[in-house]
Amino acid sequence: MAKYRFFTVGFDLPGDDFEYIDFNSDRTLLDADVILFEPTLGYCDTFESYNGRPLLTEDSSFTTKQQLDHWRSEIVAAVQAGKLVIVYLAKPIEYYRHTGQKQFSGTGRSRVTTNIVTEISSYEAIPHLKGVTTKSGKEICLEKDASYLAPYWKEFSNCSPYEVEIEGDFKRILLKSRTGDRTLGGAIHGKYGALLFLPPLRYDIETFTRYDGRSKKSFWTEEAIKFGKRLVRALAALADTLKQSTQTTPPPIWTSDSKFRLTEESEIESAISNCVEEIAERQAKKESLEARLRDAGSLRRLLFEQGRPLESAILEALRLFGFEAKPFSDSESEFDAVFISPEGRCLGEAEGKDNKAINIDKFSQLERNLQEDFARDEVTNYAKGVLFGNGFRLLPLAERGNFFTEKCISAAQRARATLVRTPDLFAPAKYLKENPSDLEYAKHCREAIFKSEGEIVTFPVPAIGDETSLAEMQQSKKTTKRPTKRTDLE
Repeated sequence: MAKYRFFTVGFDLPGDDFEYIDFNSDRTLLDADVILFEPTLGYCDTFESYNGRPLLTEDSSFTTKQQLDHWRSEIVAAVQAGKLVIVYLAKPIEYYRHTGQKQFSGTGRSRVTTNIVTEISSYEAIPHLKGVTTKSGKEICLEKDASYLAPYWKEFSNCSPYEVEIEGDFKRILLKSRTGDRTLGGAIHGKYGALLFLPPLRYDIETFTRYDGRSKKSFWTEEAIKFGKRLVRALAALADTLKQSTQTTPPPIWTSDSKFRLTEESEIESAISNCVEEIAERQAKKESLEARLRDAGSLRRLLFEQGRPLESAILEALRLFGFEAKPFSDSESEFDAVFISPEGRCLGEAEGKDNKAINIDKFSQLERNLQEDFARDEVTNYAKGVLFGNGFRLLPLAERGNFFTEKCISAAQRARATLVRTPDLFAPAKYLKENPSDLEYAKHCREAIFKSEGEIVTFPVPAIGDETSLAEMQQSKKTTKRPTKRTDLE
C-alpha cells in the first residue's frame, strides 16, 4: 500500500497522519495526496443579524468570500492533479455578507448610506454541487455503482450519519437514502483524480478526548488514535483502488516527434498559452488591488496599532482634517508629527500600549520635543503640544480602561496640551475621506484640537446616517466568532 499524505480542512482527526489546515490558510492542496474537506466559514466576525442570520462585518465579508473562492479553486486543481478529495457533507453554515455595494439617498451631511448584503454559505467552496438541502438520518444504502467504496463504508458507516442531501451531475451515485429517492453521496471522476461526496464522520468527543488539568489542554485518547489508524488504512486502500482504475502508460519520448502530433494539439497548446498569459495578468491586477485595499483600510490602524503604522494613520487623519501634516527629522531632533493649519501650528507625539494606559514618560518626551522645536532658528512661536495615545490597543473599545494615566492628564493640564485617543480620530477621518467636500466639518475637527487644553479632545460627530461615533462603538455588541469544528488537540 502506497504511503499517502493527508490534509484535513475545516475539521480535525485523531493521529499524526492527518495534517490540519486552517480554513483561513492560503495553503495549496497540491502538497497532499488525499484531502479531507468539511465545508465551513472558519472564524467570522459579526456584530448584528439580518433576516434571522448573522451578518458578517465588512472585513469578514471580503476575507471569508476570498477564502471560499480559494478553496473551490484548490479542490478543482487537486482533482485535476490526480489527488483524491473527499468532501464530508456537513450541515451548511449560512450567514449574510456585505457585497461592497452601497445605495445612497440624500446629500451632504444628511446623506444616508444603505449597505447591500447577500447570502453566503459554506458550500460555496465546493464545486460540482447544484443543490444542498439540510436533512438528517442514519439509514443509508450503498449503491451498486459504488463497489470501490464498500470496504470504507463497511468500516465507518456506523459513524457516518447524513446531514444533507445533494444534487449534482455525478459520474457515480454512491449512497442513497433507504427509500432511494435522496442522493446522500456521489463521485466526480477526473482523468486522474477523484472528488467524492460522503456523509461526515462523527465521533464521541468525550470518548475520543481527555482533558489534562495541569497543562489545561485536551489530548486524543488511545481509542481515538486507533480510530485514526483505521481511517488512514481505509482511505489509503480507497486511494490505491481509484489510482489503479485511472492508471495509464506515460507516452514514450519518441512519440513526441512532430510527425506524430495532431493539428488539434497545437491549437490547444496555443489556447493554454493564452490562458497562462491571462492568468498572469489577472494575478498582477489582483496583487495591485490587494495593495490598494490595504491602503484603503489604513485608517483602521488608529484603532489598534502602535509605532510607525500608528503614526502614519494619525498623519493621514490630520491631512483629512485639513492640516499640512508630516513627521520631522534632522541631525538633532525627531518628531512624530508636525501639523499646521490656518488655526495654528502643532507638534505631536504618538504612543500605543498593549495592556496599559499612556504614562507620564511619553508626555515628558513631548515636552522635551516642544522645547527642542522652539529652539530651532526658523521657529518663532511655541507649538501647541498634542499627545496621541492608543491605550490598551489590543482590547475591544468597549473593554478598554482610561487611555492616559492620572499623572499624564495632570501634566497635560499644567502645560495646556491636548490629549487625543487615536480611536476617536477614526469616525471623523472616515467621514471626511468619504465626504472630502465638507470643509466646514474638517474645520470643526481642527478647532476641537486647538480649543482643548489639558483634556481629551471630543470631536464633533458626523451627522449622517451610517457613521459611528466612538461612544456608539463602545456600546456595540461584542464580536461573536463561529469556530471551525476543529478541537484544539495535541
